[in-house]
Amino acid sequence: MVARWPQLGWLPVVALTALLFGFFFATQLRSQVIPQSDRVSRNQALVATVRRLESDNSAYRTRIAQLRGDINRLEADAAQRSDADRQLTDQVNELRAHAGLTRLRGPGVTVILADGRPAGSGAGGYLVNAQDIQDVVNLLFQGGAEGVAVNGRRISPLSKIAGAGTAIVIDQGPPLAAPFRVVAVGNRSQMDTLIGQPASLGDLKLRQRNFQLQLSWDGNPDLTLPAYDSSLDVRFARAP
Repeated sequence: MVARWPQLGWLPVVALTALLFGFFFATQLRSQVIPQSDRVSRNQALVATVRRLESDNSAYRTRIAQLRGDINRLEADAAQRSDADRQLTDQVNELRAHAGLTRLRGPGVTVILADGRPAGSGAGGYLVNAQDIQDVVNLLFQGGAEGVAVNGRRISPLSKIAGAGTAIVIDQGPPLAAPFRVVAVGNRSQMDTLIGQPASLGDLKLRQRNFQLQLSWDGNPDLTLPAYDSSLDVRFARAP
């Protein structure tokens, strides 16, 4: 019985050693399991992040496409507005030119009208009147004139040519005296041909023969008309 005690004394040591080895192996196992779990969690987090980024990118691409569509529509609208603005500008310029509010330069015709006297007579001769000037102006517009000026006074669609004694008054301008220089810019050949026709300005051509009224015209490749320099206000008579 005494010989067995030493063998039983090693049991606690063996048990403790086994316990330590078990704890060591459990710790090692745990150290291997936990990192694996962490990697799974990280992978899942990365997958979620990638999916979120893909979703965000898809939303951004959709928004970019919408913005590009908006930009294209705005550019188209701007182009249309630009075309409309150009058309309006052209129309305004045409109206201003038609009203005589801008200088005009180009080919045209110059007509000279001056007073005359009866042949072989010392009596007072024929004086150019407002109707004579009006006849010449009307014929020039009929022949394709884009603008007309009388002694440097631009004619507008609302201009009034009136006589004031021996002078001619156009609108509110100063009196104009003979000789009268009527300058028209426009279709030079058509105006020249129309004035040269026997039926054109028949009364003036008759006075040219009978009273030596001075009537002449000449074409020019480069003429300039000043802008209209009076009011375009139209006054209407009102009943009292």
